[in-house]
Order: sequence, then structure tokens, then C-alpha cells
Amino acid sequence: MDQKMFLAIGLSMVVIVAFYAIFPPPVKPPTPEPGMELTQPGAKDLQGELSRTAAEDFAPPETVPGRAPDSSLTEAAAKIVTVETPNYLASFDTRGGTLKSFQLKKYRAGMERINWGDVIPPLRKFLDKYEVDPEARVEMVKKDLVATEPFGLWFVENGQLTSELAHVVYAADSESIVLKAGDAPATLVLRGRTSDGVTVVKSITFGPDDYLLDYEVSVINYSDTYQELRTRHLFGEGAQPSGTESSYQAHWGPIYQADDSVETEDPEDVQQLFIVRDAGWVGITDTYFLSAVKNESTVSYSFYKSEPNPVVGAEPEWIAHYGVELPAVSLAPNKQITSHFKMFLGPKKTEEMEKFGEGLEGALDLGVLEIISKPMLAMLRWFYGYTGNFGVAIILLTIVVRVALFPLTYKGMASMKRMQKLQPKMKAIREKFKKDKERLNKEMMLLYKRGKVNPLGGCLPLLLQMPIFFALYWALSGAIELRHSPFIFWVTDLSAPDGLYVTPILMGISMMAQQKLTPTTPDPMQARIMMWMPAIFTVFMLQFPAGLTTYWLTSNLLSIVQQLVINRIKVADPTELPA
Repeated sequence: MDQKMFLAIGLSMVVIVAFYAIFPPPVKPPTPEPGMELTQPGAKDLQGELSRTAAEDFAPPETVPGRAPDSSLTEAAAKIVTVETPNYLASFDTRGGTLKSFQLKKYRAGMERINWGDVIPPLRKFLDKYEVDPEARVEMVKKDLVATEPFGLWFVENGQLTSELAHVVYAADSESIVLKAGDAPATLVLRGRTSDGVTVVKSITFGPDDYLLDYEVSVINYSDTYQELRTRHLFGEGAQPSGTESSYQAHWGPIYQADDSVETEDPEDVQQLFIVRDAGWVGITDTYFLSAVKNESTVSYSFYKSEPNPVVGAEPEWIAHYGVELPAVSLAPNKQITSHFKMFLGPKKTEEMEKFGEGLEGALDLGVLEIISKPMLAMLRWFYGYTGNFGVAIILLTIVVRVALFPLTYKGMASMKRMQKLQPKMKAIREKFKKDKERLNKEMMLLYKRGKVNPLGGCLPLLLQMPIFFALYWALSGAIELRHSPFIFWVTDLSAPDGLYVTPILMGISMMAQQKLTPTTPDPMQARIMMWMPAIFTVFMLQFPAGLTTYWLTSNLLSIVQQLVINRIKVADPTELPA
């Protein structure tokens, strides 16, 4: 990476900061009034969504098999039912029949980091020690809002039934479930009944070797009257953020697949009911983890809804939850409606998401250059398979990329050297025709033509390198393999910033060294910008994940080696043709 690339990236950052300073984001719309539910612009097929669905558009209710459950179900004592597999530990509360916790056993919530307070004890009073609970695991159930837990039920326009079901104690057919690798799937059945005879039966099936849940729920009318029901199934708010990851590109919030493409929404943009019809799947994601649901039975639509989580003295944080709504039905006595869903609660790991199907691996955000990022990530995993260290794998990947790009780099740098040899003549022409711009441009073009030099020759190869650079950035930013992955000595987590700032400072020093070797620019303004570029980039990189700074440092060192090689190669002087 040479001066022109640094200049391009640096100026891009300046333009972005200036744009948001001059044109700040629009003021957030006011919180909708309670009960107000409107669709957002861009939602699919919105007309008439909130109206009652015709009975013929929905599968007819089924006759209830067997007898009604005993009313003593609502009088049982509440308890926690646990389900443990090699991958997770789930906890269900029989009061309300909802999922209260889903901890991923293979992923820690946080990891200790070293800072200068650990190296120089007197600095401890200025630097807080980063401490984490070594037993804490990633929690996939966030509970910031009220009554949005996974497997919750909400009956639109029937608050009494909703409230009663939220407090009913469900009967569980098992005290706990423990699955080991290779075991057959197991099912937990929860059955609850309200005072007016509406019974809900939830069946959740677990497998031992994945992060999938098979969820079937039946709403049964054991009363003597018709029940007017418009049911919503809730699936929660996604994973509980640990606050330990550092990411500058990953999406946090609603994500769904519609029309074979993956779409995202910001939580603050779905304050009112946001409807998505005919989705392949819907969910909520963060940098490394995903909660997603696929409808395997008839629904009216999937939806998102955000609520404010006010913080004293700060702007409210908008938190989104998601679910599906069934068509409205008039449920006759001794009839039931049954819904079926497949759910994923786990890491954004390609092989795990592929088990879900429906293109769920598209939730792995590899940027607009996915066609390049995807093979880069695959190559990174391949190197890790041989080295067992993702830091070393990043270095090897960077070497492969730089070697592959060397012909383009050499062409660009050679063109810059030939241009540099024309500088005296270019300066003379500028001085001679400084008052005649048209003649100046004409003479400059003639000089380029006589010298067989393309003024864009040094830029074009660099422009071709830019997609590679940004593809690598996206691949490294969202790779869960780098999360809590150690590299060397003080770098214990490649997904977190370097606590001692060693890699970003070395990156800045390497950039300065690279500038000393690169042909200088004749433009004084550009030269001043380039002089400050290493300091600016060092400040930016202080809070970048260590995996990215390792890549950038390695790339700079390889660029220095390449420049030393090119400087030893004699570049032919520009050919002078007759004027």
C-alpha cells in the first residue's frame, strides 16, 4: 500500500466526517402512542395488513384430539425446566411457558485483556483492569423489554387473555433434558390453560449436534363459546450484548430474507410495527450471533417492533424484538389451530447456519464485495487448519494477497518512478504556461505522449487493489473464528483492540518508513497530507480489532520489502520522441 492509497482512504474518512458534521442524521421520530401500529416505508405488501384476514386464507381449525386438560394445571407451582446439549444450556420458566435463558457453552461472554496497568503497576490507578467472569457464557436471550421472551404469546385486542396466559403455570412433561453427542432428538411439551378454557400446548424439539429448535404450538378452545383470536408468536430480542467486541461494520438489529436477498433494518427505524410478508426467515443479529425463525405453517406476516430503553441523561436506546402474526380466526369450541416454526439460536458460523437452510448463511455480513470476501475467509480458515493460530493465518493470508498483487504494485510504482523523472520538464512547462491553462494542458499531454508515460498508470493498479483491501477488511471484521482467538503474548483476543497499542503503533511506524521509500509527490498540499497520514491512521487503529491491525501491519511490512526490491530495479527512462 503506497501514498496514493493512504491518501484515498484518508480523504474518504475526512469526507465522511465532514458530511455528517454538515448534514447530521434526521431527528428520530417521536415514540408512537400506545396501541398505534403502522407499517414502515419499504415493508412488503402493506395494504390491509392490519385488517382481519378472511377465514378462507387460513388453514381451517382442527378438531381437538382427546379430552380437555384438568383445571389444576393453572394451580401448579412454577419451576424451571432445563435442557442441556453439548452446544447450549436452555432454561424454560413454566410460568408463562417462555424461554428465559439460552447460553452457548462453547462461547465465553468476555475475555481478559492486558493493558499497561498490568505491565507497569503504578499506572493501574489511571487504567481500570479489564475483568470478566470466566464462567459467563454468551446469552442468546436479551430481556430488556417486557413480555418479549421467546415462545411468548400475544393476542391482539385481547389483553385479558394475553395477561392470563403470561401468568399461567404450564405443566411440563419432563423435569429436565440432557442430550449427548449422537443421541436422538428430544422434545419438551408444555401445556397451560386459562380460566375460560383456552389451552396452549407448546412442543419444542432439541437436537444434540446443532443450534436448531423445532417449535410447534397449538391453541385449543375447550370452552363452550367461539373465541375471536388474532395470535402473535414472539421470538425475543436476540442475543444479550456482552460489550466486549469491537466492530465497525457489522449490523446489529433486525435482519430477514425476502425475495432471495438478505435485508436489514436499524432498531430505531422500526418503532412502529414493521411488516415483512413471505420472508424466507426473519431474525435479529449482532456481530457474531444470530436469532432467526423460519415459518413452516401459514402466517399473515412476520413483524418487528422497537421500544425505547431510556437511559438517564442520554438518548433512548431503541431495542427491537420480532415475531409473527397469524390470520384472525373465530375458533369454534373443541377446535384448535397449530403453528410450526424452525428456530436458530447460535453463532454465525457458516457450517452451523447451513444446517438451518433457506440461505441463512447470508446473515454472515461479508459486505458488498462478498464475491471476494468469501474466498478470503475460506483461505483464512484453511491456513488456520495447518497453523492452529489465526494470527499466523492472517499473516500467511496477507502474504498470499500481496504476492498475487505484486505485478500490479510493480507496474504502479514503476509508472510513478517514470513520472518522477519527468518532473523537471513538467515543472518547466507549468512555469512557462502558468497564465495559459489551455496551452499548459496541451503541452503536458504532448510531454506524456513523447515520454510514453500514462499519468494514470500509477493510479489504475492501486484502484484495482482497493476491492481486495476492503474485502479483506470485511472478512476479518465479521469472522467469528477471530473472536477470543489468541495470537501472541499480549494479544489474547484478535477481535478486540490491542490493549498495549503495540500493533497500531508499529503499524504507524511502518507507514512512516514506507513513505520514506516511496517516490515523493510534487504537490505541496498532498505532501503535507501524507506527512500527517501515519499519525491519523495510528489514532484510528487504536480501537480497531487486533486482527485488522495485524493484517495492516503485515501488509505495510511487505510493501516496504516490495519497495526495496523495486528501488533496486532500474526503470527505463521515458522515451523521448521528436517534438
